[in-house]
Amino acid sequence: MKNKSENKEFIVKLLKGNSPYSILFYIVIFYVVFVYIALPSVYAFTPVSYISAVVSGSMVHQEPQINSTYYGWLESHGFNMSQVKKWPFSNGINIGSLAVAYKVPPDQITVGSVIIYHINYEGLNEDIIHRVVNETEINGTYYYTTKGDANPFSLPFEYNIPYSHVVGKVEYVVPYLGYPKYLIYSLSQLL
Repeated sequence: MKNKSENKEFIVKLLKGNSPYSILFYIVIFYVVFVYIALPSVYAFTPVSYISAVVSGSMVHQEPQINSTYYGWLESHGFNMSQVKKWPFSNGINIGSLAVAYKVPPDQITVGSVIIYHINYEGLNEDIIHRVVNETEINGTYYYTTKGDANPFSLPFEYNIPYSHVVGKVEYVVPYLGYPKYLIYSLSQLL
């Protein structure tokens, strides 16, 4: 009989939110509802094709480095700076944000767009959220070159990304909601 009353007391404490266990319990419940109910509903009933958390600082605009890695790089490569200021996410994208992308036709991805694409390059198997700095069409197939705003140059895997690897064009950014994935990603890098 004692075990039954102890179990009932534990469940009551868990549901009332008075202990560290209840906080963990509600985090797990939120995660399950978000991943298995909310996200599938978003994908099914909206034009959203992909949502990814920003886990690196490659799109973060931080002074004074951004003056050389972004503005300086663009200027040295002949970009019109008045046009650059009109690009989406002209202030960058912070770590811990969620990038919300729509699948669009290849001709709607232009220089200045921010895209999400998946790479599998020399052991790196993940989503990349970077800005398009060049686009090319060859025999009806579109290819893109990207660069993280805070990176000093395009990385080797960022050249000639075929449209088939693009999962979406970033349309919205929701701050802070990507922090759980960022924390998991950071912990995985330590192991």
